[in-house]
Amino acid sequence: MGQKFVWLMGGVILIFTLLFLGYFLLLEIGGEEFKVWFKHAWEIIKTTLIDHGPLLFLSIAVLPGLVLPVAPLLGLAGLWGGEHGPWLSCVYCTTALFINLSWTYWIARGPARKILERILSRSRFKLPDSSPVNMLEWALILRLTPGVPFIFTNYGLGLLRMPFLLYLLVSLPVLGFTACGYVLAFAGIFGGEWKYIWTGACIIAISLLLGRFAMKRKGANAN
Repeated sequence: MGQKFVWLMGGVILIFTLLFLGYFLLLEIGGEEFKVWFKHAWEIIKTTLIDHGPLLFLSIAVLPGLVLPVAPLLGLAGLWGGEHGPWLSCVYCTTALFINLSWTYWIARGPARKILERILSRSRFKLPDSSPVNMLEWALILRLTPGVPFIFTNYGLGLLRMPFLLYLLVSLPVLGFTACGYVLAFAGIFGGEWKYIWTGACIIAISLLLGRFAMKRKGANAN
């Protein structure tokens, strides 16, 4: 079961990696003119989101599920928090992430799983009927591992039918904690508040250390 889980997560990551590569290929084909247009469009989007807080946090709730990176949005949330309150921005970000975790999970568990099962029915592969016994351990490792975009894990855990409450119990604290680190750090940088810079940097460092610890422990158990 553990091997099937690894294969499934690898497939999910491969699909989204191809989408990312397609994006960079588009930039390359478009040339300098496209890059200038893209930069100009980003400036318009940035100004619009910062001036309209609800739209910014709605973007955090929706856009990462469409394979768009969440890091720039967290940076904008930090900039917004520099004007309206960093901790308030953290609360809104955590709420937005809760919404994102929920809808992407149910999309993966419902329609996406049915489509994938139909595709796999023509091959010798199939999705497991129930989540693996060590699902909680794998979910925690994936959430804590640096470099693994959280949206991959959202869809992967949904496809594997991890119990929703357990999924939230593992996902929301980890993602909320890390996101608050980025928001506070950016709020401190843009607002010139060292206490927020240090607090955010410490939160990010703790998240990275926990991820490395989880990976080492998993490796030790495997041996």
